[in-house]
Amino acid sequence: MVEALAEMYPEADIFTLYRDKNCIPASLRGRKIKTSWLQYFPFARHIIRQLFPLYPTAIEAFDLRGYDLIISSDSPPMKGVKVSADQLHICYCHTPGRYIWDLFEAFRDSRPFGTRTLFSLLAARLRRWDYRAAQRVDCFVASSQFVAARIRRFYHRESTVVFPPVTTAREAPEVPKDGYIHVGRLVDNKRIDILIEACNRLKRKLNVVGTGRDVQHLKAIAGDTIKFLGRVSDEELARVYSSAKALLFAAEEDFGIVPLEAQSYGRPVIAFKRGGALETVRGDLADHPTGLFFDHQNADSLAKAIVEFESREHLFNPEVIRANARRFDAPIFKDRMQRLVDREMRRKQASVGARLASNRLGANQVPIQID
Repeated sequence: MVEALAEMYPEADIFTLYRDKNCIPASLRGRKIKTSWLQYFPFARHIIRQLFPLYPTAIEAFDLRGYDLIISSDSPPMKGVKVSADQLHICYCHTPGRYIWDLFEAFRDSRPFGTRTLFSLLAARLRRWDYRAAQRVDCFVASSQFVAARIRRFYHRESTVVFPPVTTAREAPEVPKDGYIHVGRLVDNKRIDILIEACNRLKRKLNVVGTGRDVQHLKAIAGDTIKFLGRVSDEELARVYSSAKALLFAAEEDFGIVPLEAQSYGRPVIAFKRGGALETVRGDLADHPTGLFFDHQNADSLAKAIVEFESREHLFNPEVIRANARRFDAPIFKDRMQRLVDREMRRKQASVGARLASNRLGANQVPIQID
């Protein structure tokens, strides 16, 4: 997202809470990147999650004077930057923060018992700040219809949906199809445990790509058909995608880039029937399918879907699947965002002009006294 926006605005400065020089992509090296004071907090990289109560103060400290246009890439705190009435602030909202809104109870209960009360108090404070920050935004852009509904629910704001940019111009190696894959961070909300349980039961091969804090737990429950590949190179990832029978996806994502990456290699997706996957995977087997869905977020439902997929695998056309992914290609995102920015800039200029005219009229009015 940031790379695509930076390409649209090559002279724009970039503001961020933290910067890790080792993780900055090549396209952003040499750009002016300004960090918050949290960058200099001792051991900040290792305690980012614990520092969330300080995010509002750090974000509001950014000095954005002199900019006509501010685009925030928000999930969720960056929308809180302070701007003047003459500046246009467009917020591309990836999601209202789930750990303080709809999944608050799950996040609270996952913490050590002795810290739950403190977490509840801090989350309530951050919810109030997050809502107030949302009211300062001029225009919301949502990453999916699913996120647009959550913006409406939690912030009481309308938004325009512009799907995030996905690189879909893929060279798919010709390799034999062997087993299933999952790609992504190994964390609890991705529900990789469901994939492992279903593949254990069916004795199906599953290659798991990625790293994360749940890796040891997931390895402990994995059977002989499950293989953990860790972090892989782009070239190896292309081979893994291309060799998969299908991608297994059990998370309820706000959008979900991984299902589209898999489709860009012509591979079908077996996805949980919630969230952004409903907007990126075409699951109707009667009309050019690119995957299918399972109804319940558990291993039983997924196992049934895998068996159903294998009985209909011949119906999935790789070229049709690639064409579906191309609907989300990066140039389409840039075009839609540019048109939206141009529209909102015209509205802002008209609003500022009307306010200035009103102020001049007020200054020139002479009070009339009637005796």
